[in-house]
Amino acid sequence: MRILNFTLGAAIVFAALAVAGCSHKLVARGGESTVSVFHNKADFDKVQSMKSEGGAAGIIGGFGENFVAIKIPENTTVKVISTEGTTAEVEVLDGPNKGLHGYVSTDNVD
Repeated sequence: MRILNFTLGAAIVFAALAVAGCSHKLVARGGESTVSVFHNKADFDKVQSMKSEGGAAGIIGGFGENFVAIKIPENTTVKVISTEGTTAEVEVLDGPNKGLHGYVSTDNVD
């Protein structure tokens, strides 16, 4: 009986830790109240590259972001599927865009 209680307790603790580790929140930076979530990594990489160049390319990248990304409110709960460098692949867990799968900067995930 004692082994059964210990095993059950360990399973509950493990499940609680697994659930707690799955959810993160989106964090807007630079005075923004939303985070841009891109449908594919290629679009994310292209816009980030253009924005980092500055000048005219940066302005075009900023405008392009409005067309190819979905704006998700700050503090929306997401599940991080994977990270690679400065890119995080996420799934939105709350709100009207629940189930949305996309790519954000790792700086926008807490």
